Amino acid sequence: MKCGCHKVAEMSLCDAFECRSRRMTMSLEKCLTDFVDADVYQRRRRACFRCPEGRRNREDFAGKGLND
Repeated sequence: MKCGCHKVAEMSLCDAFECRSRRMTMSLEKCLTDFVDADVYQRRRRACFRCPEGRRNREDFAGKGLND
């Protein structure tokens, strides 16, 4: 299951997707946590910070609350 294929209204933190950077199935919650950790601890060279797939998923999840 890929988050990019979901409608924004159906997306939740427990949704899973194939992470191309890590080559594994990850939950959206894990993706968000790893991104925040990379940002907070100034580890911006990590794959999670630069991941375009994760960025799309974060933007879709963030936009979820705006439509309610």
